[in-house]
Amino acid sequence: MSGELPLECAHLARELAGLRATTGLSLAGLAARTTASKSSWQRYLGGTQIPPPELVTELCALAGEPPARLLALRELAELSRRHPPSRPEPSAPPTPPAPAEPSQETGPATGEEPPAAGTPDAGRPHAPPAEPAPVPFFRRRKVALAGAGALATAAMVAGALLLGGAGEEPEDSGLWPGCVGERCRGKDSQSQGCGLKGSGMRTVAEREFGRQTVVELRYSPSCRASWVRVRFGAIGDRIEITGPDEESQSAEVADKFDAQNYLPTPMLAGGPEGMTACLVRAGSGERHCFGR
Repeated sequence: MSGELPLECAHLARELAGLRATTGLSLAGLAARTTASKSSWQRYLGGTQIPPPELVTELCALAGEPPARLLALRELAELSRRHPPSRPEPSAPPTPPAPAEPSQETGPATGEEPPAAGTPDAGRPHAPPAEPAPVPFFRRRKVALAGAGALATAAMVAGALLLGGAGEEPEDSGLWPGCVGERCRGKDSQSQGCGLKGSGMRTVAEREFGRQTVVELRYSPSCRASWVRVRFGAIGDRIEITGPDEESQSAEVADKFDAQNYLPTPMLAGGPEGMTACLVRAGSGERHCFGR
């Protein structure tokens, strides 16, 4: 078996590596923020293994990329592993028939009587015997067609997604959320599909602090859940969301990556009514809170 990487697997690996570059994270950073280890990420980004769909979604969430296109590419890669293109086996050339021993009395020993003199075939050389028909290869062809059909189906799905525009989700895509209501409590909005374009998510309140720090209170009708996120926070800043029942979720700006990107809290179940968003400044501990 050839050690060459299937084209679909190589394509997926390149796309995953591109997303990782977008996040700016090292392998250790990816391992710290996802459910895969550093060594697993090495295999996934090198194309030697195909990551599970959940991990693809996690990486897309970190990169701010809708996961549909990458999940379709992952499906293509998995199908290419299950149904590799079959290569026809080389067939041995047909063995020519052994020449018959000529007879001194009757001429060539063909097993037939020579035509009588005066007949149309008299004196003409006999046509060589027909070569045996090649052995049918229906079984090998059936396997190849099955694999090709599966790949073609996945390719059509991926093509339809790619035509929508790289990195974009149509507003009316009708995404299925990963959780609804109480099941969203404590979960990440991006990985559950609640914070993606096309999910109906909206910012219901927003405040600026200082020259660039922005805190947003966000809500997804499809997930029926709310959360807070900060953009350009300072390392050590903390954001919180508190519900009407005083239940809360929080997140802290831990490093440069968090400070230069959006950092969300885990979600709380329910709409934005009665939800409070807070920014707690690093060092001073000053609290700045607001609601809808």
